[in-house]
Amino acid sequence: MNEQRRSQSRPAPQTSGSASLGMMLLTVALILLSALCLRWLLLSIHSDAFARQQSAPTGVALQEKTGKADFAGKLEVFANNSASDALSDLVYIKKIYKIPENDVVAPKPDESKFGVTDDPEELQAVVDAAAELLEGRELIWNKSIERMENSVMRYYRDDTILAITWKEGIGGGAVTFAEIVIADGSQLRRALSGNSFGSGIRMKATEMAAAANAVIGINGDFYDNRQIGLSVYQREICRNRGVALDSCFFTASGDMLMTHHGDLVTDEDVEQYLKDNDVVFGISFGPILVENGELQTIYSYPVGEIDSYYSRAAIAQKGERHYLLMTIGQEGNYTQRCQINMAAQIIYSKGVDSAYALDGGQTATMVMQNQTVNRVDWDEERTMSDIIYFATAMPEEG
Repeated sequence: MNEQRRSQSRPAPQTSGSASLGMMLLTVALILLSALCLRWLLLSIHSDAFARQQSAPTGVALQEKTGKADFAGKLEVFANNSASDALSDLVYIKKIYKIPENDVVAPKPDESKFGVTDDPEELQAVVDAAAELLEGRELIWNKSIERMENSVMRYYRDDTILAITWKEGIGGGAVTFAEIVIADGSQLRRALSGNSFGSGIRMKATEMAAAANAVIGINGDFYDNRQIGLSVYQREICRNRGVALDSCFFTASGDMLMTHHGDLVTDEDVEQYLKDNDVVFGISFGPILVENGELQTIYSYPVGEIDSYYSRAAIAQKGERHYLLMTIGQEGNYTQRCQINMAAQIIYSKGVDSAYALDGGQTATMVMQNQTVNRVDWDEERTMSDIIYFATAMPEEG
């Protein structure tokens, strides 16, 4: 009898939490499975459709192929972002948002997340708040950096990106740095004026950054200003005349890969390299400044007036999804421009793994919140053909 009472008085098993978790995981699995099925259907070509494509003009076939791949890519991104939203209540699962590769406009940054300060403690608080995004990374910026007199620091932070800028007086010149950490490789992007290669349109960097919803950006290689170089946009070879120049490629995971002039010659060589390394876009200016953590010494190079005292721009990577932008120019009492090897030494001193020179002179422009961060030569923005930028991946509300 006592045994029976004990049995009847036992509390019922607690199943509501596990059931809720199970339903949530099932929902996510169904979203992903549905997206994969639809993606397979979109990319699969029926035999009669294949025949029509083979007989169609090349431009039409390419447009159909690109359109299908683009739609499939958007579907995959939608599934990823939906799964992240569905898991929002599970604090131990990190949400990762992506931006579709071929979108020419990124999600709009939250204006309230931008800030300007001259107080290192305030910026340190912003960095501390980004601990989950940083995942233990040690930043190049720190409170003890001796900044250029009368300069301010700018920042932007949300769950998918941290971007901070500061200025240092080095070698008599004004050196502007921007350090960026992103959550996903899709947040590192290239924008072309006119949104297409060879459009013939030139725009200011601030205009391109505003049109693309950039959080922060820097000028690219200004491909339209010369007829040499290797250029890749949205995984397509746009120009292959890079035999004389070093090239820099950016992968879907956000890695910078560099090749020396002459490494890639034929279109077949380039296409295989793009496929093997999952390259989304690539530029040609250079030279390579730091490679595999080692400082490069440049003796000669066909562009960039490397031996002249010139304003400079560069992009570098330090570990996974962690980047450094740099411009060197004149501002206030800092009037010394530099030769390319000095620019290489400065960016190397920041401990980067790889660094690559971008177009300099009046082209050297860093942009944040749709305004220039560095002082551009002659205080006049130059119109150009492209920028490299970083975007938030947070979906826009509403």
